[in-house]
Amino acid sequence: MVVDEASSRLADGIVVTQPFQFAKGPVTAQSELSRYGVLQFADNAWSRGRYTLVIEVQSIDGIQNNVSVNAKVEGRSGNGLTAEWTTVQSSGLAEDEFLAALVEAVTGQSVDPVQDVENN
Repeated sequence: MVVDEASSRLADGIVVTQPFQFAKGPVTAQSELSRYGVLQFADNAWSRGRYTLVIEVQSIDGIQNNVSVNAKVEGRSGNGLTAEWTTVQSSGLAEDEFLAALVEAVTGQSVDPVQDVENN
Protein backbone atom coordinates (compact mmCIF):
# COMPACT_ATOMS: atom_id res chain seq x y z
CA MET A 1 0.00 0.00 0.00
CA VAL A 2 1.18 3.47 -0.84
CA VAL A 3 0.38 6.48 1.33
CA ASP A 4 -1.25 9.41 -0.44
CA GLU A 5 0.84 12.25 0.97
CA ALA A 6 -1.43 14.97 -0.44
CA SER A 7 -4.59 13.60 1.19
CA SER A 8 -3.05 12.46 4.48
CA ARG A 9 -2.73 14.66 7.55
CA LEU A 10 -0.01 12.86 9.44
CA ALA A 11 0.20 15.47 12.22
CA ASP A 12 -3.51 14.87 12.92
CA GLY A 13 -3.08 11.08 12.82
CA ILE A 14 -4.92 10.59 9.53
CA VAL A 15 -3.32 8.41 6.86
CA VAL A 16 -4.97 7.96 3.46
CA THR A 17 -3.72 5.36 1.01
CA GLN A 18 -3.66 5.60 -2.74
CA PRO A 19 -6.26 3.34 -4.37
CA PHE A 20 -5.26 -0.34 -4.20
CA GLN A 21 -6.52 -2.34 -7.16
CA PHE A 22 -7.53 -5.82 -6.00
CA ALA A 23 -9.29 -7.08 -9.13
CA LYS A 24 -8.68 -6.57 -12.82
CA GLY A 25 -10.61 -8.14 -15.65
CA PRO A 26 -14.25 -9.05 -16.12
CA VAL A 27 -13.71 -12.69 -15.12
CA THR A 28 -12.56 -12.01 -11.54
CA ALA A 29 -13.82 -8.48 -10.89
CA GLN A 30 -17.41 -9.39 -9.99
CA SER A 31 -16.49 -12.11 -7.48
CA GLU A 32 -13.63 -10.14 -5.88
CA LEU A 33 -15.74 -6.98 -5.73
CA SER A 34 -18.50 -8.91 -3.97
CA ARG A 35 -15.96 -9.98 -1.31
CA TYR A 36 -14.81 -6.43 -0.54
CA GLY A 37 -18.09 -4.64 -1.16
CA VAL A 38 -21.84 -5.10 -0.99
CA LEU A 39 -23.17 -5.17 -4.54
CA GLN A 40 -26.72 -3.87 -4.65
CA PHE A 41 -26.80 -3.72 -8.42
CA ALA A 42 -25.13 -6.85 -9.75
CA ASP A 43 -26.26 -6.28 -13.32
CA ASN A 44 -23.31 -3.97 -14.05
CA ALA A 45 -20.42 -5.24 -16.13
CA TRP A 46 -17.67 -4.93 -13.50
CA SER A 47 -14.15 -4.81 -14.94
CA ARG A 48 -12.05 -3.69 -11.94
CA GLY A 49 -12.16 -3.25 -8.21
CA ARG A 50 -10.17 -1.02 -5.88
CA TYR A 51 -10.26 0.40 -2.39
CA THR A 52 -8.76 3.36 -0.56
CA LEU A 53 -8.13 3.15 3.18
CA VAL A 54 -8.51 6.02 5.63
CA ILE A 55 -6.63 5.17 8.83
CA GLU A 56 -7.12 7.35 11.90
CA VAL A 57 -4.81 7.03 14.90
CA GLN A 58 -5.83 8.68 18.18
CA SER A 59 -3.51 8.66 21.17
CA ILE A 60 -5.20 7.45 24.35
CA ASP A 61 -2.54 8.00 26.99
CA GLY A 62 0.77 8.50 25.20
CA ILE A 63 1.47 4.75 25.16
CA GLN A 64 -1.75 3.28 23.78
CA ASN A 65 -3.50 4.30 20.58
CA ASN A 66 -6.95 3.83 19.13
CA VAL A 67 -6.79 2.89 15.43
CA SER A 68 -9.82 3.01 13.15
CA VAL A 69 -9.92 2.05 9.49
CA ASN A 70 -12.52 2.84 6.83
CA ALA A 71 -12.40 1.60 3.25
CA LYS A 72 -13.87 3.31 0.22
CA VAL A 73 -14.58 0.42 -2.14
CA GLU A 74 -15.13 1.14 -5.82
CA GLY A 75 -15.93 -0.94 -8.87
CA ARG A 76 -15.34 0.05 -12.45
CA SER A 77 -18.56 -0.52 -14.30
CA GLY A 78 -19.55 0.14 -17.84
CA ASN A 79 -22.16 -0.41 -20.47
CA GLY A 80 -19.84 -0.73 -23.45
CA LEU A 81 -19.77 2.96 -24.34
CA THR A 82 -18.70 4.52 -21.06
CA ALA A 83 -17.02 3.30 -17.89
CA GLU A 84 -16.96 4.90 -14.46
CA TRP A 85 -15.86 4.14 -10.91
CA THR A 86 -18.88 3.43 -8.72
CA THR A 87 -18.63 3.48 -4.92
CA VAL A 88 -20.16 0.46 -3.20
CA GLN A 89 -20.68 -0.19 0.51
CA SER A 90 -17.71 -1.87 2.15
CA SER A 91 -18.17 -5.41 3.43
CA GLY A 92 -15.51 -4.79 6.11
CA LEU A 93 -13.02 -7.28 4.65
CA ALA A 94 -10.43 -4.66 3.62
CA GLU A 95 -10.55 -3.10 7.09
CA ASP A 96 -10.24 -6.51 8.79
CA GLU A 97 -7.30 -7.52 6.60
CA PHE A 98 -5.47 -4.25 7.30
CA LEU A 99 -6.00 -4.43 11.07
CA ALA A 100 -4.90 -8.09 11.17
CA ALA A 101 -1.71 -7.21 9.26
CA LEU A 102 -1.09 -4.23 11.56
CA VAL A 103 -1.46 -6.34 14.71
CA GLU A 104 0.89 -8.97 13.29
CA ALA A 105 3.47 -6.34 12.29
CA VAL A 106 3.39 -4.71 15.73
CA THR A 107 3.14 -7.79 17.96
CA GLY A 108 4.64 -10.50 15.77
CA GLN A 109 1.59 -12.66 16.44
CA SER A 110 -1.20 -13.56 14.08
CA VAL A 111 -4.72 -12.47 15.00
CA ASP A 112 -6.14 -15.73 13.66
CA PRO A 113 -5.05 -18.54 15.97
CA VAL A 114 -3.53 -21.59 14.32
CA GLN A 115 -5.51 -24.72 15.00
CA ASP A 116 -3.69 -27.67 16.51
CA VAL A 117 -3.80 -30.68 14.26
CA GLU A 118 -3.17 -34.04 15.83
CA ASN A 119 -1.09 -36.48 13.86
CA ASN A 120 -2.30 -40.05 14.17
